[in-house]
Amino acid sequence: MKNTRITPYPNSLLYLLTQVFGVTLLIGWLAHVANVSGINTSISRYFFDTASRSFPSRGDLVLSAFSEASIWLLPVALALISGFLALLSHNVKTLKPLRAVLWSIFAVACLTPVLADGIKHYTTLPHPFELAMFGGYENPPTSIWAPSGHAAGNALPSVHAVAGFILLCLYFSGWALDKPRLRWGGLLVGIVMGFALGFMRIAQGAHFLSQILWSCAMAWLLCSIVFYPLIARRPASTIPEGEHTLDEIWTHVTAVQVRRRATMRRYGILLAFLLPVTMSSWSPDSFMHDGVEWLGLLLILTAIAGRCWCILYLGGHKGSQLIDLGPYSISRNPLYMFSIIAVAGIGAQSGSLLVGLAMALFVYAVFSSVISEEERLLRKVFGRDFDAYCKRVPRFGPRFSQWRNEESLTISVSGLWNTLRDALPYLLAIPFFELIEWAQGMGWLPVLLRLP
Repeated sequence: MKNTRITPYPNSLLYLLTQVFGVTLLIGWLAHVANVSGINTSISRYFFDTASRSFPSRGDLVLSAFSEASIWLLPVALALISGFLALLSHNVKTLKPLRAVLWSIFAVACLTPVLADGIKHYTTLPHPFELAMFGGYENPPTSIWAPSGHAAGNALPSVHAVAGFILLCLYFSGWALDKPRLRWGGLLVGIVMGFALGFMRIAQGAHFLSQILWSCAMAWLLCSIVFYPLIARRPASTIPEGEHTLDEIWTHVTAVQVRRRATMRRYGILLAFLLPVTMSSWSPDSFMHDGVEWLGLLLILTAIAGRCWCILYLGGHKGSQLIDLGPYSISRNPLYMFSIIAVAGIGAQSGSLLVGLAMALFVYAVFSSVISEEERLLRKVFGRDFDAYCKRVPRFGPRFSQWRNEESLTISVSGLWNTLRDALPYLLAIPFFELIEWAQGMGWLPVLLRLP
């Protein structure tokens, strides 16, 4: 049997939560921080000449010509090349598998600069050189959106930066084609080109850093939406059909578990950036806030005890036989079920029920995709016995009417200790969210979203 690498294609909900909303909101938050923290003006002052009360680079003909040419060069070249190859794919067989990706690149290259140019006529943020602090005559606006085109600042988003960030479509193209080098190389190229063109405009006094970051968020959002059907809807790969040894099948199961842990780790880091700007709509000293936190603690303790309970029945037998006793007699995936409960409890430490629910749904989306693939592999190992087990016991449950047990169990002490060691860090959510509340109360963290 040929080795098959299992690629982490997300399902629809996970893709929407992370790529479409998560990353976009993270970049937007960075733009907000750059604006309210004073980073915007600090960077612009570096390029501002106080003696002449102007930006010297604004009159640089070479820099101006290059930045203006980039608006057309990158998007038009990308659209022409991708569109030509997409049409050519109807006659060239080697290009046919790339057709959908090529048309998606064409759509991004055409839509992104057009939308950016349209949106900037309805935002109030001006160019830095128009502000009084940098030699202009205007004061900073009090709102983002202009009531009419006449009040527009014409600086948000930056069309120049967007022209570079368009190359982020290569990241999604590599993901859709299962080409890691194209994916991560495209991410690097898109970020470098976007910020390179953006900083040229910052040096000329035409944009602030926050405007460049908002341009990045817009380009990412559009790319993630356009490529959604090619990535989120792609079926998960699995072990090839045919005869396989038990070791080969369990190697694939292990690969699925590695993928799941990597996914959880990656998006856990993303959530760690998003949660500090989210706050409960209930006051920190209110009964509801404290009640949600205590409920979350109860859920965490239940999850820790539940995971230890599950490992008692595995007893080192996982993979060698079908476990259908104790918690596995009422749920096919009790370990995953208790992990979801733990995540709900962790989210509840924010004092918000909605945060706990959203985090639980997020993890459920990850687990559902992984479990489906695991079950296809388990069906190859245990055959009809596993089919009968699936009919009798729900995927999550619990179905208490199916409870089965034995008088004695073989316990793996090392497995129990490892499970307890891995579960106890759940309790770190308590000081983590207390630290966030303290930083928000001190005004060090901006609160962008309040949830009940």
